[in-house]
Amino acid sequence: MIIQKTGKIGDDFYVIGSAAIPVYLLDGPVPVLFDAGMTAGAFLYEAGIKGILGEREPDFLFLSHSHFDHVGSVSHFKKVWPDLKIGGSVRCSEILLKPKAVQLMRDLNFEGTNNIKKMSLAPINEKRFESFGLDILVQPDQTIELTLGLSVVALNTPGHTWDFMSYWIPEKKILIASEAVATYENKGYLQPEFLVDFDAYIDSLNRLKNLGATILCAGHHSVFTDEDAVAHIRRSVKAANDYLSMTEAFLAREKGDIDQAVLRVKAEEWDNRPWPKQPESAYLLNTWQRVNTIWNRMNRH
Repeated sequence: MIIQKTGKIGDDFYVIGSAAIPVYLLDGPVPVLFDAGMTAGAFLYEAGIKGILGEREPDFLFLSHSHFDHVGSVSHFKKVWPDLKIGGSVRCSEILLKPKAVQLMRDLNFEGTNNIKKMSLAPINEKRFESFGLDILVQPDQTIELTLGLSVVALNTPGHTWDFMSYWIPEKKILIASEAVATYENKGYLQPEFLVDFDAYIDSLNRLKNLGATILCAGHHSVFTDEDAVAHIRRSVKAANDYLSMTEAFLAREKGDIDQAVLRVKAEEWDNRPWPKQPESAYLLNTWQRVNTIWNRMNRH
């Protein structure tokens, strides 16, 4: 099943806020959040979390990576729940210390506010993105014991970014992969999400494929259950290879001109895609990175 709505997905497991820009919640004696969406959605996420937990508070928030639409509401959550422990990779913590990276997150979250408004989501948080620190530096393959018989395993799955962590809950067969897998866009288009290394992205997909997840949480729009969970990982591999072939052809035609190749890719996959979709500046930034990654790979090979 492909689920594209908020609410309960599995046993004590929920999509909060907006399916397009979600926060995931695992309820239980030790409630856990995964990712923190966009700054503009902070009030929406807060209301959704409180609607399930009531007076209880989440204990942990684990971040998949440091992109603006996955860390946007962290500071707001920390103000609402001061004891909330924020976890992410060492590289994620390093990026959060870089003023230029923080400014980019701030700019992209500001632009994303308009998209939140287009989606008619309310109430809107109009405050700007605020930086934050990590309480837990999550190590690759680290197991975080929540309660007896329930744990979260951090998996180093680079390719989209170098600071990327996926989270595996083995007792429930839930995999929060975010953009370690392709994003299921409007009309079923799969957006490959490698930005920094194509081959590392494929290796990460192959690792995730072997876990046997029955609930697969992507970064945006969709949760996949049962046979669709593993099938989506397989389809992500195919989508990445198709994107590679398309972009290599554009780069060859443009004689290595990355900017022109980006425009060709944009015309092929983004221009006619209906809303909701990634903000144009964020899309162009990511597409330039994908095309540049492929160009560098072509030169190495």
